Amino acid sequence: MRYARTRCRVREGGPVSTDRIGIAIVFAGGTVTMSSMSTHRRARNLVGLAILGAFALMGAACASGAPGGAPTSSSDPSSGDDAVVENLVGLWGEDAKGQPHLEFTADGEVRGSDGCNGIATTYSVNGDRVDLARFASTLKACPGVDDWMRGIRAVEIDGDVLVIKDASGAELGNLSRAS
Repeated sequence: MRYARTRCRVREGGPVSTDRIGIAIVFAGGTVTMSSMSTHRRARNLVGLAILGAFALMGAACASGAPGGAPTSSSDPSSGDDAVVENLVGLWGEDAKGQPHLEFTADGEVRGSDGCNGIATTYSVNGDRVDLARFASTLKACPGVDDWMRGIRAVEIDGDVLVIKDASGAELGNLSRAS
């Protein structure tokens, strides 16, 4: 199938005649004739724009939420045990390239890395246990980096050690308090 291209041509005076369906405009003593695109091509362009718009909406929906893409939590950590929050706040692990670490803030946010991919989430205090909301994380491929922190859902403090647990309560590993 051959598609018509948009064309403009100026004719000096005289009646307008076109060999295609077009739009004729009288312009300062001459005529400008524009041939329109075929219906099929116009429909194809509209479908393409609709798909592009759908992707833009999906992207906007994925980007909404808390700043930085972090999931939101309705639990306020200060409503739990203040002593646990005070002991929890700060850096756990080593904030160096390739090293896993987590940093807890007093306002309920957690940021860190598994040594390769960034982690951002929120937490709530439930007695001695600190529950983490499902987190946003980058998904870079880093050969040689263990992804053991990917399953983190809770932490408990044992002195200067942060014990990291999965959803079932099984211990995944631990991080020492940064000095």
